Amino acid sequence: MQRLFGERVPQIQALASSASPPASAELLPWIRKNEIGGDAVIETPFGRRQAIYCDYTASGRAIRPIEDYIGDNVLPLYGNTHSTVTVTSEQTTLLVHDARQEIRSMTGAGDGDSVIFTGTGTTAAVELLIHLMQPEKLVVINFIHEHHSNLLPWRSIAKACYSVKEAVDGRANIGDLVHVLEKSRKAYPDCQILAAFSACSNITGICQDVQKITATAKRYKAIVVWDYASAAPYVDINVNGTQPLDAVFFSGHKFVGGVSTPGVLVVKKSLIRATKPKRIGGGTVFFVTPTAEWYLKDAENREEGGTPDSVGIIRLALAVKLKRAIGEQAIIAREAHKSQRFLEGLQKCDNVVLLGAPTVRNRLAVFSFLVKDPISGLFFHHNYITALLNDLFGIQSRAGCMCAGPYAQFLMGIDERLAAQYLASLRETEGLDRTHLRRVGEHSCQEVLRPGFTRMSIPYFWSDEQVDHLVDCIRFVSERAADFIHLYQINCESAKWHHDKQRTFHARKLDYVSFTKHGMVVEEKKRDTSDPVLPEKSIEEAKQLADESLEALKKTVVPDGRFAIDERHAHLRWFVLPIEVTERAMGKSVDYPNLPFVPRKYPGIVSEMNGELGTNLQTSSNEQINGDSIAAKRDTEPGFREDTGDWEIIDKHFKDNCVPCSSDVAQCSPDSAERGNERWGGLGTDEDPEEAKDSDEHKRVTKLIHGLDMIKKMCIFSAWSKRGQIVVGVVMVICLILTAVPTFNGKMLGWDCTKDIKNCEDSTNHEGYLKTVAIFMCLALLFEIIALAWNVFTFCACYCKKYLTRPLVILSLIATIMLLIAVIIYGVNKDSTKKLENKDKGQYGYSFWLSICALVLAAADTVIAALVCLGKRRL
Repeated sequence: MQRLFGERVPQIQALASSASPPASAELLPWIRKNEIGGDAVIETPFGRRQAIYCDYTASGRAIRPIEDYIGDNVLPLYGNTHSTVTVTSEQTTLLVHDARQEIRSMTGAGDGDSVIFTGTGTTAAVELLIHLMQPEKLVVINFIHEHHSNLLPWRSIAKACYSVKEAVDGRANIGDLVHVLEKSRKAYPDCQILAAFSACSNITGICQDVQKITATAKRYKAIVVWDYASAAPYVDINVNGTQPLDAVFFSGHKFVGGVSTPGVLVVKKSLIRATKPKRIGGGTVFFVTPTAEWYLKDAENREEGGTPDSVGIIRLALAVKLKRAIGEQAIIAREAHKSQRFLEGLQKCDNVVLLGAPTVRNRLAVFSFLVKDPISGLFFHHNYITALLNDLFGIQSRAGCMCAGPYAQFLMGIDERLAAQYLASLRETEGLDRTHLRRVGEHSCQEVLRPGFTRMSIPYFWSDEQVDHLVDCIRFVSERAADFIHLYQINCESAKWHHDKQRTFHARKLDYVSFTKHGMVVEEKKRDTSDPVLPEKSIEEAKQLADESLEALKKTVVPDGRFAIDERHAHLRWFVLPIEVTERAMGKSVDYPNLPFVPRKYPGIVSEMNGELGTNLQTSSNEQINGDSIAAKRDTEPGFREDTGDWEIIDKHFKDNCVPCSSDVAQCSPDSAERGNERWGGLGTDEDPEEAKDSDEHKRVTKLIHGLDMIKKMCIFSAWSKRGQIVVGVVMVICLILTAVPTFNGKMLGWDCTKDIKNCEDSTNHEGYLKTVAIFMCLALLFEIIALAWNVFTFCACYCKKYLTRPLVILSLIATIMLLIAVIIYGVNKDSTKKLENKDKGQYGYSFWLSICALVLAAADTVIAALVCLGKRRL
């Protein structure tokens, strides 16, 4: 790089002009062409395959021109920073300064914000933020979606922690956020509320409404910080927008071209209370004497002590320039397009269970899934699926819980009780001597039981053909996974699955590198030099391999992995074993364990592209995959969730009360939505109650519902309410008959009609208490008739609001009381009744017992009617 000494270092040349509209379209094939590793070939047990990288959510890949720029323009004049006396130190210092300015531009940071580079990504950024804030009394609110980096550090210092539930579209439940904010403010009035949220889930790729959530939290004077680790490479970040953000942090290594780059913390200077650096040392001080030291006041300089990762910082600036050259809006549009294409293809994969809401809008192309074995009802182990995708097609995906344990467990349907059982099975022996015994991991030999899933992220610069090929590979594995499983062996202690021909890793190692008098020498191992199987031909070859594997199945000796799992924890096994697949293939009867958890199901989501509501309703991929669509279930038991046993009315307008069939959805009270949100928990409305009435989105959805004629003239209360009212009616009819028979007994009423039915005479010698009994029996009969009529009316008129079913309870209760009084009077005068029985040949005894039966049925009917009204029990 040629320049005069002291001349201002020019800005790093942009890879493309961000002002040029066609730049994004031109850059996409350029990225595909220059991605280092895009044409890499790996060796698998089934031959050579081209590596297909689908793990950008974990880490991005290098771009060759960026690396060339660093090699040609940065490294030749690289020097340590913290000095500007020599050309090398000044050059590097100025490039780092330019890189900081690039981050400021991308995030909208101003003079009131500090931009600080942190060593190990988001984890280091959160720890530094806590140090800078020096919090004393803190109440922390997180989403259920949080990555461990934005969860565990806050837990360690907070006086109390709250988690906000998820809405039906996979985003944060803003109604529950308001509830949590109010609850925390009342419970801890002297504490500062800090809301630490993830802008995007690294499991589902679903993004949050940052501005709306920030505005909601700010109303309660909360400090709001955002984790942009998964979102920063794709979305717009503005810390000084309509709703200023107190702090944001992200990992540079997730950017396209951002390999080996540091994390970034952007924080409001007004939040910084620390006067000493987190890492005390060189580059953090203003002046030092033998007995005292004075630290720098500027946090950007004070908190970057030691020698910074200057090359990584400059590389991050170039990756940011590339992102901005393409444009955030263009990237988001590409992400939505890839998501739509992938989800449409996944609908054909019957055995794939997608985790999270299958929505297209407000998401990045990140997908997590499990593959189900349809015969056993169990899943295939996620490490096996990931290994098979690698070995057959070269697909580089990721398996595990993605460092978001609570959300992963939530999505898989694992409650705290079950999670505790898994923990007990996974923990190593407490008395193990770790000082003198070398161990690879801190877990027991039952690590294979740890639940997990496979995650893939589709780069926005991929072509549609690449996305289609990826879907085809997943479909093939989901259909033919059982055909290969006998070829793989499990290490129960590490949970790794390896093909029996590839038990050791033979790729390059540092041991192959040595330095001699000839310089650096790399030892080359003998390798297969045949041409790799091209992606477009890999499916056909995989089919052929599956057929060959089936032919060899009967000749293969498969270890019985059932004996490797402790009997105490065998009930926790959620995956099928190779021995079980082998035995059933040979015609043997196999006793499979019950599946200990069922992944959470989501309702249908309206597809939205480019901000417009689409007309195609998508049901959850989970339900389509399992062949038991939620839509079909709603015909009989709407809102019932098999995985949790809870009743859920998904739409916020039907949470608390049903409405008449003919009424408009907008007539529902926002208050009922808030009450329903507290009542049902989990999935709920994503609307802020204070904004529900004026929400444009609410109006658009309402218009769409009516435009698609989704509301029919039918009873819109749940099936259990229908059955409840039917039971009430049947019981009431029986009760009415049992009440009427003794009531209309002539002797009971005090009339003697035995001589002439047309000329009944008053029985002058009739006992007086029987007349009182007859009066109460008549009243009971009257209220039973009214209750029955009201029950029929509310059922047939298609109403089910609470205030309409309450009279049913009251009427049944009054009838019960009337019968109770009559029975009590009977009982008190039982001696007189016996005399009358002897006189009139048992005309009264059977009436007494019929009244007892009527009383029991009336009481039961009252209880059933109350349950129907309260809506808290499944009948």
